[in-house]
Amino acid sequence: MKRFYFSLIAFIAVAASAEVITMDLTTATDMVSNPITFSQTSGTGYYDGTDVWDSTYNDSGICQFIYTNGARFMLSHLPSQDSYGGMSWEGFTISKVSQDTANVFGCVANGGLAGVGTPYVIGYYSSWITVSLGYSSNIILFDQEYYPEYVYICQNSNTMEAITNGGVFNARAFTENDTLALIISALNSGMEETKSITYYLAVDGEKNNGWIKVPLTALGQAAGLSFRMTTTDIGQFGENTPMYFALDGLTVNTEIATALPQVAIQQPKATKMIVQQEIYILRGSELYTPLGQRIR
Repeated sequence: MKRFYFSLIAFIAVAASAEVITMDLTTATDMVSNPITFSQTSGTGYYDGTDVWDSTYNDSGICQFIYTNGARFMLSHLPSQDSYGGMSWEGFTISKVSQDTANVFGCVANGGLAGVGTPYVIGYYSSWITVSLGYSSNIILFDQEYYPEYVYICQNSNTMEAITNGGVFNARAFTENDTLALIISALNSGMEETKSITYYLAVDGEKNNGWIKVPLTALGQAAGLSFRMTTTDIGQFGENTPMYFALDGLTVNTEIATALPQVAIQQPKATKMIVQQEIYILRGSELYTPLGQRIR
């Protein structure tokens, strides 16, 4: 008579009360809840502002952040009047540019995750502004601490033109030895960067050419995110590479997934029986053939 024991080890990642929140750009507003609207006025060259947030160059106080999801996400927007006597901006804006024409407001996917012509975020990183502020020009603050899960990143159209063909102002085409990196860091409540991950928009001769999902779970709990860029194309006055990138689909969780303790489940004892030279398995009060067919 032989006894058989079966055990089941269960690992279940759960967060029963967790809420998963994904940035929804259709809810975007300025700081006093005015919905984001898009410019219908054609510009010229790299800076054609058609289908871009029409307050991108508005330096009023209500435009210092873009809110989405009812201000659960707050994206920095830094317009200023220090650009050769005109207006400039750093931080983030929202675009629906759908043509990949080296526009600073475009991305090589020609639209957000939802398809061509749908909204997405354009980030413009300034190392000079970052030094002045003491934190990155590109931050996304949360209304409470969350656990970032992932974000989708795409190459900006103007940046792609620069690193592929050169000739965009002082930028040169990249070689296999060049890199363009996006560094994403968790921010604590004191606006200090803690853990970081690096995603390469260009490395080893390869370039980002569409929406790529970038995991953020390694950052842990955060009050917000910081985005910085680095390039190997540096000139006398700083980065030659246009420091733009696109993002969409930022997703966070209110709780971190945890593994439940291992649970060993013991099945009923099984006994081998031989009846009229036939082998049967008795488990509890049930009788089975060796192939698992129940007899009684």
